[in-house]
Amino acid sequence: MRLLLRKIRVAITPRRWLLKTRLANGAVVFGKNRAGFGGRGIYVFRDLIEPEFQHLEEYLEPTGVFVDIGANTGIYTIKAAQHYSKNGGVVVAIEPFLDVLNILNHSIQVNGFTNVRLRNFCAGDRTGTGTLWRNFKKPNLFSLVRRDEQASCLPTLVVALDDLMIWEGLNRLDYLKIDVEGAEQQVLLGAKETIEKFRPIIQMEVSIRDVAVDLPDYSVFQAPESPNRIYIPDEHPKIELPGQLGWIQTPGVK
Repeated sequence: MRLLLRKIRVAITPRRWLLKTRLANGAVVFGKNRAGFGGRGIYVFRDLIEPEFQHLEEYLEPTGVFVDIGANTGIYTIKAAQHYSKNGGVVVAIEPFLDVLNILNHSIQVNGFTNVRLRNFCAGDRTGTGTLWRNFKKPNLFSLVRRDEQASCLPTLVVALDDLMIWEGLNRLDYLKIDVEGAEQQVLLGAKETIEKFRPIIQMEVSIRDVAVDLPDYSVFQAPESPNRIYIPDEHPKIELPGQLGWIQTPGVK
């Protein structure tokens, strides 16, 4: 019944309004009531929107560094920031579309977080300039990869994660979330040294493009019907958690 009522609320709420959602850990997330703008799904489904989101805090230590590449309105950013808020953890949120980033900033201000760093650019295989394609006019589909023949575009700064980690002065990376609508391979190429050095858990959307990933001594898991894969170092203390949750190990996927 609650699910139905939320869907009705979305349907009758003006499209220009922000939807406000309180997560299970008490944090608040805002998002526009428009398809692709990051407000509707989290409002309707709450923490059940994705299995990885539902169980995110089980994968996180009390403190750490969480990097959210392709943050959109920042549901992962906000949940991780709340989790880390009392123990000095840091969240770096990367979102190239300024309109959406401003909404994420609003959520951060309302929650009173001081542990989130917002960065307005794309992540890629090298640091330089690039083109952000506004695929299907939906920010959650915007990408360095053009998937819509009618898409307009914006010039954008592109930063390799290997460079960003140095700029930010970060000496650890615990969880790397990548949702970049087809540009995953570019992000991984620009993060090669960081991944080799810190061996984070990596969450990556694979529904747009199956990515060939070279991650030695990592195991790969996927929750049933999830668009994401989770890559966990074989020596990581959380390596047993996906199996306990009923997620499927995908042998041969690298």
